[in-house]
Amino acid sequence: MCYSIAMENGGNVTELDTDTYPRNFYSAKISRYGQSIFVLRNVHYPYAAFAQRDASGGFVLAGQPEWLQLSEDPARFLSLAELNQDWSGLCGELSPEELEQIRYWNPQTVGEIVFNAWD
Repeated sequence: MCYSIAMENGGNVTELDTDTYPRNFYSAKISRYGQSIFVLRNVHYPYAAFAQRDASGGFVLAGQPEWLQLSEDPARFLSLAELNQDWSGLCGELSPEELEQIRYWNPQTVGEIVFNAWD
């Protein structure tokens, strides 16, 4: 997915991390003309998002950059508005195991649930 996105936008995948422990997502850095963005892809569900690295090496969710266009993809890219939405309205869609993890880790947004580093 990331290689095709990079090629379609005249860029390259300059970093790829498929080691998911303790995370629940893969990450790839797409670079083009001195600009870059990370693509996060959830391991369990067909959701993806854009992000930047923070000072501690973690990820901060971001919007789609203007220079990057998406074609049809099996993964659904979540918007920043969707990622920053409060998750409590989605309780009916979550399994008891997922709700138990949420109670323990106390995330505040949908993005913190879909792209997490809980062990």
